[in-house]
Amino acid sequence: MRCGLKSLKVIIIPVTPLEQNCSLLFDPESEKGVIVDPGGDVEKIAAIVAQHNVTVEEIWLTHSHFDHCGGVSGCLAKWPAASLTGHPEEKLFRSRVPEIAGMWGLSGFEACPEPTRFVTGGEILSVGEFSCSVLFVPGHSPGHVAFYFADQGVLIAGDTLFCGSIGRTDLPLGDHGLLINSIKREILTLPDSVLVFPGHGPKTSVGSERKSNPYIAV
Repeated sequence: MRCGLKSLKVIIIPVTPLEQNCSLLFDPESEKGVIVDPGGDVEKIAAIVAQHNVTVEEIWLTHSHFDHCGGVSGCLAKWPAASLTGHPEEKLFRSRVPEIAGMWGLSGFEACPEPTRFVTGGEILSVGEFSCSVLFVPGHSPGHVAFYFADQGVLIAGDTLFCGSIGRTDLPLGDHGLLINSIKREILTLPDSVLVFPGHGPKTSVGSERKSNPYIAV
């Protein structure tokens, strides 16, 4: 994060038995915020939103596997004015959330509605006064995107790059080669100092993963 700039607040909220990292992003001055990947545990998310007095304006999806979007319906019920942003290629996953969760022996995940705004990569989104670029990073899923706040040195990466690992590609419509290419093209070209907030597990940095991640070290 560059010196002298206002700071975007990033709060990670692990949700559901799969410990998926839902992110609350907000501008501390305007208190306007975005929820990224509300996979479930909506009451837990709502309590943290209330704790920080955030006005939720949007919900963003990195992708639509059930553990990342199974709480969208509940969030929209709590914040009906919020818009939903996601990739059009993830529609199949959104429509089958309860069914797919059931295949994993899990319940309590709701079908996800279709976004009110679609992104495919290259768009500019905002959280209060903070702007980010949408990066198209398919491979873990066909319509996976990430959100890069260049001025803040922050990447909300979803299930692309993890601390010491990468997203699974043995799930339906996964593609290992495509994921590796996406990471090298869109993420490893970012500065080493960029903080990476993945969809599961601890945060890391582009530089750390560039040097030591066994899947993509160069």
